[in-house]
This record gives sequence, structure tokens and C-alpha cells, in this order.
Amino acid sequence: MTSARRLSTLVRRPTRAEVLQAADDYIAYFPLEQPCERARELREAVLTWREGEEIPQAVYEATRRFVLSLGVREPAGGWENDDGYQVRAIDRDTDEADPPPEAEAAGAPRSYGDASKKAARLAQAVAGAVNIAGALASPRSWAKATSWPSREHLVEHVDELLSAFGAELDQQRFAAPARRLRALLSAWEPAPEVPADVSEAARDLLAALGIEAPPGGWDAPEGAPEAPSNDCG
Repeated sequence: MTSARRLSTLVRRPTRAEVLQAADDYIAYFPLEQPCERARELREAVLTWREGEEIPQAVYEATRRFVLSLGVREPAGGWENDDGYQVRAIDRDTDEADPPPEAEAAGAPRSYGDASKKAARLAQAVAGAVNIAGALASPRSWAKATSWPSREHLVEHVDELLSAFGAELDQQRFAAPARRLRALLSAWEPAPEVPADVSEAARDLLAALGIEAPPGGWDAPEGAPEAPSNDCG
């Protein structure tokens, strides 16, 4: 979606609905603020595209900004001349170009393939943290369990969230509540009763990740929500 030429290399051009769904999925599940904002801009641009007509230039430009926000470099020949060679080269393990020093220092992906792996790692880290924070945020639901995870297991999930974002961590709203939750978990031996400060820290982390309390509150019978909301900015 970065250029008409790049689209021409695909076996099938994605539909307007598919692009909108992809943007919505990213906005819903990824808390990185800058890419999330670029995904919203892409979504707005796609809304100007009428199915069956040529894709507006605004869509290509918004896609490029989104891709760049993920740390993926512009193709050497420019977006307009991108024929997909860079992606195929990655698949053949022949993309040996070094990233710019500033991008490398920031932990930016070296390629499209690396960006995909990074996105998968972020998704897994966020999902794991949401699962344990959701359980801890609802003491009533936690107490109903017949067994509880170990302290090490809980801390590990928070550590995965903290480490997955690398140099971008301190830019995220969830960094402080995640660190606070980790510190509290490190000093707590899991038991049927969740300490109030642990529960509060878990709720703060969920809020920072864009997850609101259930309609009846965290102690409602249905417990924590299953997925993040669409607001990750």
C-alpha cells in the first residue's frame, strides 16, 4: 500500500474493507503511541477511497508514514519505485544493508521481516501482561481460582512487556505503572487474597494500555475484559 507500483506486485490487491480492518486491529491491540496515531491517520485516508476507484495518493502517503513509524526504512529507490525487491531480498537473506546509526541505537527493525517479528513480539508481550493484570485487577475473580501462578510467573510477564519495547519504553504511558506492578509482585507471594496496592497497580496498568473496567467494576462477576479497547493513544 506504499505505492501503486508496490501494489501491482501483489497477487491480489487488498480491499478497502480489509485495509480498514487491519488498521482497526492495530489500533486495538498495539499501545505504541506514534504508530497508533499513524494508523489512525491511515484509517482516515482509507475512508476517502471508494471501492472500485483508484487508490488516492493520500492513502499511499499515510501508509508510508505508518510504515516509517514502525522503524522500517524507505526503499533505496524510493517509495514510487518500490517493486517489492527489498521484501524478497529479506526472504532470501540477502538484505545485508546496515540501518542508520540512530535507528540501530533506538532498536528499530532492520527490515520488513524484522518489523513483522517485532510486532508479533509486542503483541505477545502485551497479551501476557493484560492477562495477568486483568486477573489481579479483580480480587473477587482471583479468589475464586483453585490454584495461582507463582511469583516468578507473574513477574516474568511484566518483564516481557517492559523489555519488548526497548528504547521506546519510556515513551509509553504504561511504563511507570508496569514498573510499579513489577516491584509489588516481586515482594508478594501469590495467595487467594490480592493486596489492595497490587490490585490498584494492575488496574493502573490496564488503564494505561487503554483497557477500561467492566461495566459493573473490576469485582463484577464477569471480571476483566478480554481485549484492549480501540483507544491506545
